[in-house]
Amino acid sequence: MRSNNNAVKNLLPLAALLAIVVDGSADYVQKPISLCSSQEGMAASLEKNATMISEPHKYFPTQIKHIVDAANANSPDAIGLPDDQSYPVIDISPWLNPSMSSDKEKEDVVNQVLIEAITSGSFNIIGHGIDDALFDRLYTAARSFFSMSLKQKMGFSSGKSLAGYIANRNESVAAIHKSGSTQEQKDLRETFSMSYPPNNDGNVRGPHEFHNAMAEYIEQLQSVEKAIKQIFTAALSSARGIDIPTTYLKDVEEDATGLLRASRYPSTPGFEDATKLLPHSDFGTITILASSEEGLEEIRDGRWYKVPMRKGELHVSVGEVYTMWSNELFKNNIHRVSKEAKKDRISFPYFTSQGKRTSNPGISPICSDGEEPRFPRVSPKGHVMHYISAITGNYDDRIVN
Repeated sequence: MRSNNNAVKNLLPLAALLAIVVDGSADYVQKPISLCSSQEGMAASLEKNATMISEPHKYFPTQIKHIVDAANANSPDAIGLPDDQSYPVIDISPWLNPSMSSDKEKEDVVNQVLIEAITSGSFNIIGHGIDDALFDRLYTAARSFFSMSLKQKMGFSSGKSLAGYIANRNESVAAIHKSGSTQEQKDLRETFSMSYPPNNDGNVRGPHEFHNAMAEYIEQLQSVEKAIKQIFTAALSSARGIDIPTTYLKDVEEDATGLLRASRYPSTPGFEDATKLLPHSDFGTITILASSEEGLEEIRDGRWYKVPMRKGELHVSVGEVYTMWSNELFKNNIHRVSKEAKKDRISFPYFTSQGKRTSNPGISPICSDGEEPRFPRVSPKGHVMHYISAITGNYDDRIVN
């Protein structure tokens, strides 16, 4: 989709990035990093700031419902992009190959990401360096695994959603994001999860080919995740007009790791309610998605659109934690999975910071001078745990998304 370039022009400071480098060593003609509030001063900010959202786990479901209701009033059905528009596809290779790229090339990537981050919170990427041959092996191995009998697949279950197999209708986005239906059903998908690193003791080892393909893919995603988070950091630095080292948004997560899921959505027409995956935004920082078929739908410009998934492209979406850390500059992407798919859909969402999670207290929102914080200090783990506590009444180590 064609982006609104005027929106970002108002955000970029006159002294835009003069040099963007992956190691964060460039000198910026910008101000020092400015958190909206220090940890010690947060209580005072909460008391004096009437706009502070003290319970984000309650705010986001309400925000999402309002946006979804408005989009559904326009039309509940997703459409393809008009012929004169194209979905944003951004080549991130300048950030993966910094020694072979100019500062101008890296800056162009940052500006493209910033435009999408502040509008719909999503875009596709190329230039990620992952070979098509690996994707072919990944999808082949996943289809083979999911074609096994339920009894065989249950042999790879750990009983937890962070590791191994979970059968159809054992999770429910509706626990948080209600559709309003009186016949709400659990998600029509089955999954297999692996946390980074692949040899993590908490992981369940799947069948040989499946495990090896998942392990190789999650390893290669590490460089992609690092580059994307550096790009987002540089975008936030540019928009706020402050000096943020390009490793900052990755460094604040310390040793938190990502969670890779293989998900199968069966082709089952005839369900009147949206049962595959209700409209929601992801809880964490960013999500990187690979998919064998179209079926992902998202809200852009106030209505539902189909997300094109071409071979070799990955889809990146902003999660709620990045929305909070950017003080709502970055938009949490609202998406769902279509119930109209004519054949099975295999997807591989990679939820950064949702695998091994640390007890790091996180950070306060990053603001421009004079800007009030909209959210309290938060970490990816803390945000997820607030959701879980609201559903279960106590903390445990399961996640819903």
